Amino acid sequence: MANALTGYNFAYLDEQTKRMIRRAILKAVAIPGYQVPFGGREMPMPYGWGTGGIQLTASVIGENDVLKVIDQGADDTTNAVSIRQFFKRVTGVATTERTEDATLIQTRHRIPETPLTDDQILIFQVPIPEPLRFIEPRETETRTMHALEEYGVMQVKLYEDIARFGHIATTYAYPVKVNGR
Repeated sequence: MANALTGYNFAYLDEQTKRMIRRAILKAVAIPGYQVPFGGREMPMPYGWGTGGIQLTASVIGENDVLKVIDQGADDTTNAVSIRQFFKRVTGVATTERTEDATLIQTRHRIPETPLTDDQILIFQVPIPEPLRFIEPRETETRTMHALEEYGVMQVKLYEDIARFGHIATTYAYPVKVNGR
């Protein structure tokens, strides 16, 4: 925790908020497709610059972590640099631009190309967390679709892209499987 900013809680957020967010994370991992709301706190950066992902990072980061921040696939964007500097100031943790050296990786829109290990945590910040929202607007239905792994309507959409454009034109916002689920 060398050179951490004094006068603030470790990682900026108060401990009660961190616990609340960690409970939401556990629920999100335990219930496939469930969009877990949490009471976002005001952060010292503009809303929409990854403040949700920043709050997740603040909730799980520890004194011995090494943080990497990626924005649009790069480490040197304004957003990546400012988030990395923010955490360096409020935690004093080491930061890196090397995926293999990081224990905690916050990324926007892109998964690192370097394979991750079991001891690394990836916080994936996205602008639209529900990939089925444009196909099925009702949250009750998307929850059921995820729970039952019913992605036929998305497969039809991807097929229609191929039939119409000759390739999949949907560049984001479709479900992926992680660890076979």
